[in-house]
Amino acid sequence: MSSILKELESHVNHHQARVKGTSLHYVTGGLETGPVCVLLHGFPQNWLTWRYVIPKLLSTHKVIAIDLKGYGESDKPSDMESYDTSIVASEIYELLQYLKIKEALIVGHDRGARIARRLALNSPDVVAGLIFIDILPTEYIYGDLSAADAATKYWHWTFQVVNGLPEELIKGKEDIYLKFLLSRGDGLFNLLQSDGSWEAYLKSWMQPGAVLGALNDYRATYHIDLPRYEIEATSKRMLDKKTLILWGEQGNLHSLPVLDVWKRSITNITGHQISGCGHYIPEERPDEVANHIKQFSKSINWSE
Repeated sequence: MSSILKELESHVNHHQARVKGTSLHYVTGGLETGPVCVLLHGFPQNWLTWRYVIPKLLSTHKVIAIDLKGYGESDKPSDMESYDTSIVASEIYELLQYLKIKEALIVGHDRGARIARRLALNSPDVVAGLIFIDILPTEYIYGDLSAADAATKYWHWTFQVVNGLPEELIKGKEDIYLKFLLSRGDGLFNLLQSDGSWEAYLKSWMQPGAVLGALNDYRATYHIDLPRYEIEATSKRMLDKKTLILWGEQGNLHSLPVLDVWKRSITNITGHQISGCGHYIPEERPDEVANHIKQFSKSINWSE
């Protein structure tokens, strides 16, 4: 284990909790009585996404970083239906109830931000505010992107929903596929190698059920979440939580109308593009992410 990861481990505690029949792994750290910040990672990673952000929040917040179902050390069911964001969000909600947390700032990167969105829609009482990192609405990606943008920025959103084929093509080449995914940033893969997180990510990715779980995560998005969001868009259902969106200048959202798109479904949203940065913002620009979290947290009208 690298010195960076050893230092991180000295500041957090690992836990496992069973909620609604699912075992979730999470780590905690920071101020026991401070405002709660919940960190939700994206594909194809786990809680280590936040390894550089967590230490910068420990003096101001109680931090909870969760391995989403299908990732890390959390359960990896084999059926697609288990990855319905409503189900996953309800598990996060039940975990917060188990921890006796009444309200939290929910910060999500990539897939984690999609769970955060659904959590806020279905269980707004537990959400003090939201930070989405480098995502656009599911319904926009499948319904409004040009074929060119989809092919260059969101190709895995179509490849991974194909039934049965992706897992066969990835089998025996799991490391190649993961390296390709984690090389979509300037110098990112070198960073992962140097600090030991590549080995940790690969070990997690090679666990039984991990690849299938990630694929089913995307399949559920297409077959279950997308139709739900399309219905909610027709009925003009809006998310009424103060929300900040961060995106990378060189990431998937580059040149797209980020805030205009989100204003279709969120009433109170601000945003900031982070210069010189790709998709994996918590790892590429952790100082900026931590500063945004702290400043946004101060702007929230916490109930307590």
